[in-house]
Amino acid sequence: MKDKISTFPKTAGLLVFRGTSTSNITHVGVYGGDGYVYEAKNHASGVCKTAYKQSDWNYWAQCSYIADDTAADATSLAVQTTAADEKAIWDYLYGKIGNAYGVAGLMGNLYAESALIANNLQNAYNTKLGMTDKEYTDAVDNGTYTAFSSDSAGYGLAQWTYSTRKKALLEYAVAQKASVGNLSMQLAFLYKEMSESYGAVLDTLKNVTSVLQASNIVLTKYEIPADTGTSVQTKRAGYGQTYYDKYAGISSSASSGSTSTSTVTEQTATDPAKSFNKSLVGTYKTTANLYMRNGTGQGKSAMVVLPKGTSVKNYGYYTSASGVKWLYVQITYNNVKYTGFCCGTYLKKQ
Repeated sequence: MKDKISTFPKTAGLLVFRGTSTSNITHVGVYGGDGYVYEAKNHASGVCKTAYKQSDWNYWAQCSYIADDTAADATSLAVQTTAADEKAIWDYLYGKIGNAYGVAGLMGNLYAESALIANNLQNAYNTKLGMTDKEYTDAVDNGTYTAFSSDSAGYGLAQWTYSTRKKALLEYAVAQKASVGNLSMQLAFLYKEMSESYGAVLDTLKNVTSVLQASNIVLTKYEIPADTGTSVQTKRAGYGQTYYDKYAGISSSASSGSTSTSTVTEQTATDPAKSFNKSLVGTYKTTANLYMRNGTGQGKSAMVVLPKGTSVKNYGYYTSASGVKWLYVQITYNNVKYTGFCCGTYLKKQ
């Protein structure tokens, strides 16, 4: 159900729309809860982060296919990828490259190309071919679409376009008995391609000393879009810096609450817990991407989105709402110590 933007509650994860009516929607974005909207613009611009202005949007709605209190982060909802996928990409590439600057610069470019969506078909070809990303991928996988290598459509994490590269991607997917849109397969193919055909780029990524340096080598020697000018360099390095700030120095076990030695800040829920039960004390894992909120209920502000499989600690405190226990939990995540409420339905005690 859509409502007028004048009633928008500015809650993380809600959709915002442009259009002349609720039945004539022309564009969609996702509000991040941080004063910004994340929106996929076009192939050249990729997914952009823009300051929220009520005048830019006409309607808002809650995403109907997201479970009651599960979520990906705002950017992920906008581009149909997940925080867990993003972290998996970082971990895989870091394991191969071993240099946080290099990984961040590469990821910033992949984000600009595909928003980190493995089955992303270039927008112009969605229209030209009359297919969604999924329909295109399924048709390639089942053999009913045979022009994958020759159609010049950008596809996948790196928006592979040239016939020789797409042919190699498809052959690799078949050899791995995986969908051509499978994330793990594409990551392995990307590294294989770099190792075999872009060795100078890979060597640079392993030895760079800045995100900008890494980003520019990927931009100009691997992705090579039509525009590699200063504004594009700045934008892509900015995307990369976001990943560096988020993951550099955080071990692969960040989901269990570990942190680097950097200064840890603290964020605590505005509402106190109302009840205590000693039997609840323990460590829990999230069973879905899950909001931690300032209080109980979806009307409360989101503090952070915890990826599926994240470990949190509860010391017995909770608040019941509509027959569901909202556990008052704690985690140090990405160098921030959070204490807040998570819906107990999506927490499993370890």
